[in-house]
Amino acid sequence: MSNEKNLTLKKAFDLAVQNHQEGRLDVAQEFYNQVLKINPNYADAHYNLGVLFKKLGEREKAKDCYKKTIEINPNYADAHNNLGVIFKELGEREKEKECFEKVIEINPNYGDAHYNLGVVFKELGENQKTKDCFEKVIEINPNYADAHYNLGVVFKELGENQKAKDCFEKVIVINPNDAKAHNNLGVVFKELGENQKAKDCYEKAIVIDPNYADALNNLGVVFKELRENEKAKNCYEKALEIDPLNKKYMVEYGYILLIFDDKVKGYEYIKKGAGVIKFTPSYSKII
Repeated sequence: MSNEKNLTLKKAFDLAVQNHQEGRLDVAQEFYNQVLKINPNYADAHYNLGVLFKKLGEREKAKDCYKKTIEINPNYADAHNNLGVIFKELGEREKEKECFEKVIEINPNYGDAHYNLGVVFKELGENQKTKDCFEKVIEINPNYADAHYNLGVVFKELGENQKAKDCFEKVIVINPNDAKAHNNLGVVFKELGENQKAKDCYEKAIVIDPNYADALNNLGVVFKELRENEKAKNCYEKALEIDPLNKKYMVEYGYILLIFDDKVKGYEYIKKGAGVIKFTPSYSKII
């Protein structure tokens, strides 16, 4: 009888997973519930239900499932990690942090938990701890592109442009079509005084994503400094078409209009964007 029950349990769980993987979430949910009727302490079924509810946008139900999983198995690292993600979405930062720290306690080589904890520290403004987390992720998985990218952002904010450059270049090696990495590499080259390389990066970002407004704006800045004012004006106009309420773009466009002696319209854009005519625009920004 026990063997028959276990067979039924395994079959129900396998069918739940199969339907889950094939996107039939309502059917999968029924099978997971059937599993839990047979064995209420089946941790994997609670965990998978949590994943399913998260997919459906039902965060509270997902949270309850992950908590139940952890109650059954306190060392279930994936459940702690996913619970941390839920707390992040709910804005409960301290609980989020505790979850990711618990994952690392259970499994020190859990790369996603180190990454997620790095994001927490970034939001708290703790750059050194952020850097340590992302560096640990890369030690575990050298091809973790998001860790290289965010480590580059940290180095950029710390003024370590060469290290930031190395990080963004690594992202591009891993994923040549990462438009943000190309844009941010351009920002670094711009600050290093290498305008041609910056221009190449911004143009590559725009090839990948023609609606990348920040890359268009940044390219406009380079063209302006190269005194290619018509090209600069076209870039600012395209950026504003994509994001017409962006005040930074308004100011840039206003200043280029002054160069074309369109003072009325130029001052209008500068005022709309900055509120004061003497505003000095910040041309490049890591995003």
